[in-house]
Amino acid sequence: MKNFFVLLCLFCFCAVGFGETELSSRAFLDRARNPNQADTFAMLGGTLQHRRASLPVEKMSIYFAVIIQKSRSTGQLIFDGREGYLLGQAKTRTGSSVIPMQKSTALIDRTGVRASDLTLDFLYYDFEKEEEERKLGGFVPCRVMKLCSPDKKETVRVFLSKSHYFPLRAEFFRSGEKEPWRILETGGFTQRNGLYYVRRLRIEGPGWRTRIEFDQAELGFYKPESAPKDLIRKLSPGK
Repeated sequence: MKNFFVLLCLFCFCAVGFGETELSSRAFLDRARNPNQADTFAMLGGTLQHRRASLPVEKMSIYFAVIIQKSRSTGQLIFDGREGYLLGQAKTRTGSSVIPMQKSTALIDRTGVRASDLTLDFLYYDFEKEEEERKLGGFVPCRVMKLCSPDKKETVRVFLSKSHYFPLRAEFFRSGEKEPWRILETGGFTQRNGLYYVRRLRIEGPGWRTRIEFDQAELGFYKPESAPKDLIRKLSPGK
């Protein structure tokens, strides 16, 4: 079977077609949460651009590394070479581990990016119901799942590709509100070494928008003895 791996910022998905049999809501969601059939790694570099009403556009470099294994994903996110986070996500529950590599979190706070989004923590929220199937952009069939955070403060509507089980769009709602306060979308699927990754990520909310474009990519099947030595990096001194 041909392997397709789709990287949603901090997470790799094995976008493999599993046949035409219609799965139950919970079985479909479980497959989306646990797609990998092999250990993989990715190293992505690019640019983040943040726009906020009445303020100058802010640009910075961004680096992401991830190791995806059957039970857990671990990774690193670095903004502008000087603000970094070590990340982890178990495949069985919500709750990402996020460990800052420095005292300040100013850059990630300004951009509207949440590290828990990037490990797809929302995909492990408690299942509430499946909504009516929709075609994203008018032509991509998606199954739509409504999930709720364990603390009940947030719900998310996730659009999952019906063919490949990965999330294309996530709409975040605060408790009791009818309009999303954050929206996450992916695009620009690109192949590298037989694996696929998402080249563009867009996150937006009222009055702001963040766009991430990855133009550097190294992907492969992961073995500890042959992994790139610079996969997990140190912050740049003096920045």
